Amino acid sequence: MILEHELQTALELVQTCGVIALEIQAGGASTLQTSDKPDDQGPVTRADIAVEAAIVETLRASFPDDAILAEEKAKDRSWRTSRRVWMIDPIDGTRDFAEGDSSWAIHVGLTIEGQPALGIVHEPGNRRTSWAILHQGIRHAWCREAREGAAEALHGVGARPQIWTIVTSKSHSSPRANQITELLGIEPQAQMRTGSTGVKIALVARGEAQMYAHPSAGTKLWDSCAPQVILHAAGGRLTDMCGAPLRYSAERIDNDRGLLASARGVDHDALVERLRPLTAAWF
Repeated sequence: MILEHELQTALELVQTCGVIALEIQAGGASTLQTSDKPDDQGPVTRADIAVEAAIVETLRASFPDDAILAEEKAKDRSWRTSRRVWMIDPIDGTRDFAEGDSSWAIHVGLTIEGQPALGIVHEPGNRRTSWAILHQGIRHAWCREAREGAAEALHGVGARPQIWTIVTSKSHSSPRANQITELLGIEPQAQMRTGSTGVKIALVARGEAQMYAHPSAGTKLWDSCAPQVILHAAGGRLTDMCGAPLRYSAERIDNDRGLLASARGVDHDALVERLRPLTAAWF
């Protein structure tokens, strides 16, 4: 299968790194060593540093010609001129991770010629891994609830029944999210709040939520790359809040106009239009 070596390497890698992260999380404050990044970029823990270092080391050894864009070393811009770029978020949802929550994930994504082609979202705290390939006509998305569990196809007819209408951020609640639920008439019992961009988009890919909205700046390419592959391979869509495709070969690493994800079967374009009165004022 296309990209099978890359996929197997990355799947084994995130399992190993998940164990490292869980051990650090279990040790509490003394092992987490949480500090704040400059410029109000949020917290960073010892796990962010250790997991990223392990992922980067393995990918460089296995695929020496590929570039890497990783959250904690984002100042390296050599990736902008590379055909293949790995996009890494070592701990997506660091704030929740540092607080002992299970809703965080390790992201490993691969873009080829600016298009997300392979994605893995590993949720060690939830004992769940989602992965997908979307490249050269291959469209496969899978989810496994435990390392020894059977893989469930997310593409085609394999999705689960919807539980939530919308999933939003747990640690970054905003008036904008409330405006969205009010405009769409989504009652509180149909809303879910959880950590990690990857966890939320994986919920949508599995068909457990109809949509996810992040109605502001703040996420980066490494937040969206791996989850986007999984969602698109499962038949859903991820754009910015105004409906424009995310760009993985642009000059900026920021998703400045937020994120909007919809599950298979949802009319994404119609959703964008319904939100237009809000997004026109926000962006």
